[in-house]
Amino acid sequence: MDRQASYIQVLQSLYPNLEIETAHLNQNGQFNDILIINDKIIFRFPKTMREAGKLVTECAVLWSLQGRMTLPIPNPIYRSRVTETIGHVFMGYHMLPGMPLWPQTLCAIRDETLIQHLADQLATFLRVLHATPAEALEVKLPDFRGCEEWQELYERFRDKLFRYMRRDARAWTTRHFEEFLSDPRNCDYAPAFIHGDFGPSNILYDAGTKSISGIIDFSSAGWGDPATDFAAILCSVGYGEEFLQRFSATYPGIEQVLSRARFYAGTFALQEALYGLEDHDWQAFERGIAQYR
Repeated sequence: MDRQASYIQVLQSLYPNLEIETAHLNQNGQFNDILIINDKIIFRFPKTMREAGKLVTECAVLWSLQGRMTLPIPNPIYRSRVTETIGHVFMGYHMLPGMPLWPQTLCAIRDETLIQHLADQLATFLRVLHATPAEALEVKLPDFRGCEEWQELYERFRDKLFRYMRRDARAWTTRHFEEFLSDPRNCDYAPAFIHGDFGPSNILYDAGTKSISGIIDFSSAGWGDPATDFAAILCSVGYGEEFLQRFSATYPGIEQVLSRARFYAGTFALQEALYGLEDHDWQAFERGIAQYR
C-alpha cells in the first residue's frame, strides 16, 4: 500500500463519514506530509516522533487561540487518537484562503499604501499573539529557558555540525554565538508567546482582497523571545529590515529587538541542518548546511 492510500485508510478508520472525492499528497514538507482532501481540507502527518509530539501540542494551542487572533488561523477539527505510530498521527483543518506571501510576491507590489497595510496586519497579529497570557492556553508549554537554550544549541552545532563546515564558517559561527552570549543584555527581556516560524511560507496572502488571509503552522509556538518572530521576517530576502521597520507604527519597540533578531536570523540555516541530521532527513540537512560547506 502506498503512503497516500495508507493515510486515507487511517482517516477513514477514525472518520468513516468523511467523504473523500479527491486526494493529493505532498511529501516535500520538511517535517510533515501534507494530504489535501477534496481541495479544501488539509491533513498533516508528522514524519518523526518529535514532530508528532509537537503536533499534539499544536492542536491544543490552536484551539486555545480560536477567536483571540486578528487574522484567521487553522482550526483542527480532525485529529488522531493517542498513538505512537508514525503515519497514524495527524491533524486536519479547513484550508485557509490565499497563497504564501513569497518574497517575489511582496516585491512585485508597488503600492506603498498596500505594503504598509500588509505590514500593519502582520504587526497587529504579532502584538496580540505576544500578549497571550499563559492562562489562555489549554496546554502547559515548556518553561522559557532563554540563553541557556541558545548555549545548548551552540554546543550541539559544535558537536554535530562543525565537522561538515568550512574552517571560516566554523569561525563565523563561533564568533556569532560567543559575541551574543557574552553580552548579558541579550538575555534580559520578558518572554512572550511566539509563533516560532513566522516566515513567508506560513503567511497567506489573498490577491483578490489584497490582504493577509491567514497565518499557519504553529508547530514551533511557545514561550520565547519576541525577536524570534521578527527574525523570520528579517532573514527573508524581499522582506528584510526595511519591511520590518514598517511594523513600528503598530508594534512599538521594534528597534530595541533588532540586534537579537539579527542573531537569531543567523542561526536558522544551521538549525535546519541540525534537525535534519538528528532526524535523518538528509534533504533538510543539505539545505541547511549548504552555505557552510
